[in-house]
Amino acid sequence: MIVTLTTDFGLRDGYVAAMKGAMLAAAPDVRAVDVTHEVPAQDVMAAAFVLRGAAPFFPAGTVHLAVVDPGVGTLRRAIAARLVVGGTPCRFVGPDNGILPLLADGPPVEAVVLDRPGAWRTPVPSDTFHGRDVFGPVAAALAAGAALDDVGSPAGPLAPLHWPLPRVDAEGVEGMVLHVDRFGNCTTNIPREALAGRGGFKAYVGSSVLRRHAPSYGHVAAGEPLTLFGSSGHLEIAVNRGDAAALLSVVRGAPVSVVFEAAPAPPPRTRTRSASAA
Repeated sequence: MIVTLTTDFGLRDGYVAAMKGAMLAAAPDVRAVDVTHEVPAQDVMAAAFVLRGAAPFFPAGTVHLAVVDPGVGTLRRAIAARLVVGGTPCRFVGPDNGILPLLADGPPVEAVVLDRPGAWRTPVPSDTFHGRDVFGPVAAALAAGAALDDVGSPAGPLAPLHWPLPRVDAEGVEGMVLHVDRFGNCTTNIPREALAGRGGFKAYVGSSVLRRHAPSYGHVAAGEPLTLFGSSGHLEIAVNRGDAAALLSVVRGAPVSVVFEAAPAPPPRTRTRSASAA
């Protein structure tokens, strides 16, 4: 009975506790696991990035509750779905604001609109706190064994939102920074596969040129910038024992250009005389 929680609520106020309380009231045995409550306010894409990095490592069937909801109280829909994230089957509860397409490996297996007030904390939820009154209780009910059609009706098409893709050609890759973590490491949207078999390269970000690529941070001297493939499998801009975002003046959304090194010219072929010409 696991429900993960990803929100932009922060921990200064009582919002997270109220949502967890509503979940426990609906299903006392539910196990709530915090992914993060420090998503930048109203940043759907940042929430999806963080949750997508964690969701595949939970048991199959885990319910992932993601409440980053700038449209709360409007006509945006509340949804629940069965989907696959990083190869792991799971369930999702949250607003229909594009976060689910960012999370899922493909179209959801099943998706419903949360239109059954009997599954909510109260038949008339707050206009500003659906995490407490709708999403939390529904997520707890699903974790406790409810089916999707117990909590909603078929949803039809969902709000579209997609990750920006890098542009790859014979000379290099044009990408961008998708995420900056608390260490200042900058994860790009350039996957390992885009650079496979290309040989050496250098990366341009901000006003800096990074010429060192290494397996991990400690392979370069302290304070030295480098590129590496992080745990997400994407190219990362980092500084060993330092903050790359601060040192290189990089923010999320910054362009990153990877330029492939030209392959060395083959040595000239030496002509040899044949035996018949001797």
